[in-house]
Amino acid sequence: MKITKIETFRVRVPLHPVSWHSANIEGWSGAWWDLPIVLLRMTADSGLSGLGEAPKGVAESTVRQYAPLFTGQDPFDLNWQHLPIADIWGQASGAYQAYEMALYDLVGKALDLPVCQLLGGAYRDRVRGSLCSGQMWPDDAARRARLAVELGIDVLKMKAAVGDPVVERFSAINKAVGTAVKVTVDAVQRLQHPTHVLGIARGLEPYLDNIECFEDPVARSNLDWYVLLREKLDFPLALHLSSHQDVINAVKREACDYLNLGRSLNSFKQSTAIAGAAGMPVWHGSGVGLGISEASYLHACAAAKAATLSSDIVGELIRVDDLIVRPLEFDDGYFKVPQEPGLGVELDEEALERFGIRES
Repeated sequence: MKITKIETFRVRVPLHPVSWHSANIEGWSGAWWDLPIVLLRMTADSGLSGLGEAPKGVAESTVRQYAPLFTGQDPFDLNWQHLPIADIWGQASGAYQAYEMALYDLVGKALDLPVCQLLGGAYRDRVRGSLCSGQMWPDDAARRARLAVELGIDVLKMKAAVGDPVVERFSAINKAVGTAVKVTVDAVQRLQHPTHVLGIARGLEPYLDNIECFEDPVARSNLDWYVLLREKLDFPLALHLSSHQDVINAVKREACDYLNLGRSLNSFKQSTAIAGAAGMPVWHGSGVGLGISEASYLHACAAAKAATLSSDIVGELIRVDDLIVRPLEFDDGYFKVPQEPGLGVELDEEALERFGIRES
């Protein structure tokens, strides 16, 4: 089998109203959700094709520049952990993820196996999902919590920064749904100093049963602060990490309770193995992408023993379309891992036409 054709498609898919930030809330810059997303289709002489998706904001030219390195190649001859692309930790990591995803999809179809089997086999056939949002006023946070309960989701992830009404959000959520929903506070390192975190924690003492964890409250580079906070907080602490060495360092320092991991399929598998050896639970992070990438997350989580926490596989609940023909199967808080060959999803050509970005 030889790869004969590689196509890329640039799309922009809007969000549902008030599915991320509340209106008129300040403190978070950049409309990241409006960044284009590049999809990739890799076709072989067998007629089979594999789909990939780069993280939002990766330039189409960055993805396309590697196409000649794959054209004419037999995917069975490639080492998928060392693709002919710049270092996975470098600037081309987004392109790496797209090509790796497409290769797994293509080879899975050729072998008539779902991707989770190519990753070593599945520990589970369904994956818990969380409902994510940005910064929200308390009333909007309560509405998102009610939606989570309706969907059977028990974890709501929300962004936070210094000055946000974090305690008021928890109060509104508790009044709306009681303790049926736990909240992950994702501060993206914006709470500046442990004193700010501890101040918020004091205000949250009445709502401890509503706290899932605090993720990245302060600078990830300062593990001393995380060790300190873990000693003082009455709820779990999480780190969102990328490199294997960062995972090793966090585990060695006992700097957190949970890990949010992601990146490529192989990278996720390796990082979760490190966390799992230390007995540390993991969830799969997300850039709020489309259905192709989220299908890959389901396969990655299925094949990772430590991936037991609610993962951020939420694009379909935030964006108006997922660009796949049949949505990922979701029921009572869980996504079913596709059992069809490859990733188990098909590109929606009509949606591609609707949301594709044409060069001016």
